[in-house]
Amino acid sequence: MAALGSRAATSVPRHNTTYARTGKVAHGERISRIRVRAAAASAAPVVPTTDVSARQLLSTVQIRRAADGQTVDAASIVPTTGRCVVPFLTQFADFDSWELAQKLVDDIPALDAAGVTLVAVGIGSVDAAREFAARTNFPLDRLYADETAATYSALGFSPGFGRPGGAFGWIGQKLPAINGYAKLLVMCAGVGSPGTLAAVFGGYLGSKYNPPIFQEGSNYDNPTVRKMMGATLGQGFQRPFELATLRLSNMVEILNNWQALAPADDELLVQRGGSLVFQDGVAAFRHDDAGILGYCSEARLVQKALCDDPAALPDPVATVREAAAKRSAYVDDVYASISALEKAKKGVKRVIGSELSGRWRLVYTSGTKKVAANLNRAGFGGSYFPVPAVQSFDMAAGRIRNGIYLGPVKFFFDGPFVWRENVGMLEFTFTRVSLALGSLGPWSVDIDDGKWDAVKAAEQTASEGQGMVEKGSGGGGTGTGSKP
Repeated sequence: MAALGSRAATSVPRHNTTYARTGKVAHGERISRIRVRAAAASAAPVVPTTDVSARQLLSTVQIRRAADGQTVDAASIVPTTGRCVVPFLTQFADFDSWELAQKLVDDIPALDAAGVTLVAVGIGSVDAAREFAARTNFPLDRLYADETAATYSALGFSPGFGRPGGAFGWIGQKLPAINGYAKLLVMCAGVGSPGTLAAVFGGYLGSKYNPPIFQEGSNYDNPTVRKMMGATLGQGFQRPFELATLRLSNMVEILNNWQALAPADDELLVQRGGSLVFQDGVAAFRHDDAGILGYCSEARLVQKALCDDPAALPDPVATVREAAAKRSAYVDDVYASISALEKAKKGVKRVIGSELSGRWRLVYTSGTKKVAANLNRAGFGGSYFPVPAVQSFDMAAGRIRNGIYLGPVKFFFDGPFVWRENVGMLEFTFTRVSLALGSLGPWSVDIDDGKWDAVKAAEQTASEGQGMVEKGSGGGGTGTGSKP
């Protein structure tokens, strides 16, 4: 997808995005058919990354049983027959570990009934594991402690911000005074921790597509908050601030028991984990945590554990439709599906310019190729866009508008665009930025630097003279030349 930026004629980094054409349907939801944009250059492998040698890698390290402190071969926790789920939690004083463990407790009866073994490994001492189990209610006999994160290194999980192999890995060598606590704070701000800020904001915003966090009888139910939210915000969905309330409760308990839970080596505070589903000792499904709060959701993990084939690929068309309609498809499935559709695009009808007119809501994005690669070691990931964002096209007027609409706040960019029908390419720039607050405004600022008109004039001249316009590939600048 090429575009002209407002500063110069440039080629915009490619994204994997899912848009939904807006249109009124039931319950006031504005959604209709899907439009997928994917670039082959940024497409990850369609098949999930699995490691058939994961069990052999685990056999090279040892961990300790939390129940009795006995040292065991890490591979021994994975049976060679049957199905087994192993979440490799982060350190025992981490939000991720607490949330995932608390939620999995409610799923143990269903997993046991299906003959699926569930065990978990966490970073820290045996005493920390016992404290963790007591406070999250995760069964002690299913928990193992890895004091040095040796299993995490063996499996290649992300070491985290500022550590060798992680984002800004040079910091550990060149700035040794920056300890693990400082690195953890940086990751909490979203630096070197893809998806963290979106997950944090999601906890405050809630989601009508997700079930309630606090449910009667659940391991982490808060009856007082549940009843209050039910009476004021409604029932049957994840209410605003509901997940944030659980995280706040966990944070208070973690901080009050930090010394008992945290690992001795503060560098391990930023070590990320992951989750694997094994079938007959072979890893059939793997999720690598990209950043803080990037753990594989409990629902996703249990779904993979209980399905017929954990390694089965998603139905691409059904998945992107579900993503657009309900935002309930798992993001790694969405990414894989977009990639599959892109690879299968031969013979697919090219987008017709006249079909662009209208309003398109941004549903999902993986970002640029570089960002997508960092989302998950397996190459999948991305996120549902957390706030209402709409891209509008008026083909007759040749105008484009990109806007974010959050309650009464409207923030949008306007500008001209050109649709290259023969190559299916969109070129655009923004010449005005505007802000409105309810019925007030909009207040607008002209950001046109004149380069769009210059480029278009050059293109017209080149076209008439059989020449061509050269556009910068990222650093800006334009030029014309003769076609040989």
